[in-house]
Amino acid sequence: MFTTRRGLLIGAVALAAAGCTRETAQIITSDADLTTALNTARWLAAAADALDFGDLAEDHRAHVTTLERLLRPNVVPVVEDLGQLPADDAALAEAEATGSRQAADACLATESDFAVVLGEIAASRAAHAAVLA
Repeated sequence: MFTTRRGLLIGAVALAAAGCTRETAQIITSDADLTTALNTARWLAAAADALDFGDLAEDHRAHVTTLERLLRPNVVPVVEDLGQLPADDAALAEAEATGSRQAADACLATESDFAVVLGEIAASRAAHAAVLA
């Protein structure tokens, strides 16, 4: 395959322009709202598993995966002692409702670009609370 002078010139200009920005590229910095949502999702997944609500736990694990991906390269360590898990369905419903309110408040107050993610998490948790009630 032959390269034309025009192709070489365009490539050289593109490479030169790539290094001529004033701001350095920045990967996502740690976000407190996302970190809180992540830790709550981990706790709710464990709570749903403990009460044999596998579908609800899977929803929370999907949120965990999404939030961990958004927070990269920052790693939010898994807390081994998650605290006391709910003892029954009513307590899990209350925990889901509380988690929904926290995510909704974070969605409305965040200054980051992740308001939609937080809103979707709030809606999912509200739906879980409604199913359990």
